[in-house]
Amino acid sequence: MATEARLDAWLSVLHERGGSDILLSDGSAPVMRLHGALAAIEGADPLTGEEIEAIMRAQIDDHYGERVHLGREIEFSFTWRNRSRVRTTIFYQRNTCSATLHPIPLRIPTLGELGVPPEMGDLIVGRPGLVLVTGQAGSGKSTTMAAMIDQINRTEQSHIIAIEDPIEFVHANRLSVVSQREVGTDTRSFATGLSTVLRGSPDVVVVSDIRDAETISAVLAIAETGHRVIGGMSINDSVSCIDRLIEVFPAGAREQVRVQLAGTLLAVLYQRLLPTRDESLVPAFELLVGVPAIRRLIRDGATAHLREAFAAQDTAGMRTLETSLSELVADGRIDLQTAVEASLYPQDVYTAPAAVRA
Repeated sequence: MATEARLDAWLSVLHERGGSDILLSDGSAPVMRLHGALAAIEGADPLTGEEIEAIMRAQIDDHYGERVHLGREIEFSFTWRNRSRVRTTIFYQRNTCSATLHPIPLRIPTLGELGVPPEMGDLIVGRPGLVLVTGQAGSGKSTTMAAMIDQINRTEQSHIIAIEDPIEFVHANRLSVVSQREVGTDTRSFATGLSTVLRGSPDVVVVSDIRDAETISAVLAIAETGHRVIGGMSINDSVSCIDRLIEVFPAGAREQVRVQLAGTLLAVLYQRLLPTRDESLVPAFELLVGVPAIRRLIRDGATAHLREAFAAQDTAGMRTLETSLSELVADGRIDLQTAVEASLYPQDVYTAPAAVRA
């Protein structure tokens, strides 16, 4: 079977089965991820590293093609059958080419369709400051951030500059103008793109992945100038996200970072995808809002007390992950064991009568 036809067939199977990813590695047949579990694609033959490289080369342009087989990771996206964008990562292991492919629907869901707490929509509209979207790899952060961009795009006249690695969802201009810059193609790095982003006259700046001190410094500085900034981070709860932002800096610089963060933080949204009883996936959300009590703890370096203060708050729509997990158990969507295993504070997961009856 020709290279293009093989990849098309595998993506068709993944689409029909409702899977999330395809994994390609030397010596193995293609494997798909179904609701967290791995399963071989029936009828597919084992692949060599050379075959994987040839399949990937057929999907990428010369800019990326010249980097293949240089021992470098490459991330890019391509459109499949006008059904989805496919986020693709090429990497090398044991000197052979491997790849992962993750389809992304072309239609951008709304925040409501994703189940994001409704207060989140209010926080991103017309207010300067910093919003962080956090979660593990594969938790749906990119989809949530795309939904945020889409909401602003549909409701405001703003210039949104998004720096992404890679571009996943493609936004058409509506009420807003959306400029999407891809790292490696349109700018050298997140830090490079952010260093000149204000010259582009943005109202909203989006950074798909905040990874290092240089990027954090730029994000905080931009938020301080009265712009809205939406950023993604791969970390496993909202309080840990605050600590990471501060602790990545040397001790002598942390006080300034705490002051900047306390002055700009609007919210941290943490999300996690969980298997349901009917073998699909459902998100659970945690929302930490930058109310005065939370900002004060950050500014004073008392982040060890954030969880306590956060859990005690019942204003501004704040909710812990455990509240979300408990609601999913009560609704019968996930079982109690799944909720407990997903929580860093399992003692705070509770059951209601509806959950017991379920």
